[in-house]
Amino acid sequence: MGNRKWLILALVFGIALVIVAFGYYFLDRPEPVNWELTLVGKNGEQRLLGYDEIRRLPSLEARGGFFTTVGVVNGPYEVKGVPLHDLCALVGGAGPEDLVSVSAADGYSMVFGSDQLAGGIETYDPVTIHEAPHGKQVVLLIYEQEGRPLAESDGRPLRLAVVGDEALLTEGHNWVKWVNRIEVVSLD
Repeated sequence: MGNRKWLILALVFGIALVIVAFGYYFLDRPEPVNWELTLVGKNGEQRLLGYDEIRRLPSLEARGGFFTTVGVVNGPYEVKGVPLHDLCALVGGAGPEDLVSVSAADGYSMVFGSDQLAGGIETYDPVTIHEAPHGKQVVLLIYEQEGRPLAESDGRPLRLAVVGDEALLTEGHNWVKWVNRIEVVSLD
């Protein structure tokens, strides 16, 4: 009877292992993302990039967070994405006299000047929300936050983020959710 007890225990343990492995392999995987980003250069050149194409571009990992107009702090988060400057380069680049318009599927948009793209965005301390000096900043089109694909509420699949080496905050209006269009506009 003792051997039968061990056999049943081994069988139950084996089934539990299969269930855990199944859940890890199949249930914890993010759904495939069907999303296109339209890039438009100042000369009218257009390029469509799918979500998987964006993930294959050279990326950066950095930290950043934001606060809302009512003072709710989000982050700082560890994020991964493609620099906005590099995406603009795929359609001719953005010069010092150009603007970059970032639009979302819900109609929201934000415009950045060359000084902002070069890191000229005000940063704030995550605890006090008082303005704080910063080192090098980058505007990223992110697809991961805290090592995982973005959640729908965080702008899945693509969101703009202002990040750097320090764990600082920026104003939330810079963190555009559901980005589907980036356009370089010449002021000339």
